[in-house]
Amino acid sequence: MINSNDVINLILELLEESDKENFELKGDSPIINGHPAIDSLLLVQLSIALEGIAEEKGFDFDWRSEKAMSSLNSIFKTPNTIAEEFNKQEFDNKKK
Repeated sequence: MINSNDVINLILELLEESDKENFELKGDSPIINGHPAIDSLLLVQLSIALEGIAEEKGFDFDWRSEKAMSSLNSIFKTPNTIAEEFNKQEFDNKKK
């Protein structure tokens, strides 16, 4: 399992040094259109990092689904929603 702090730490690792200044992100902070330093490239990098963590845990993290890319239901709304989706996919995979 991961939590929103894990997601925030991944984002911080991916940010450029200059973007880390005055960067504040909480579990319920908006990701999409929430902070100018979080762009589509960073979201792809975050998704690939999450794929790597999932692979270590023995499952495939699907961030390319229609749900993930939906503007209404995107898993990328907040660090909380990213962590929830990651954990749901991990749980669902272990049930198989």
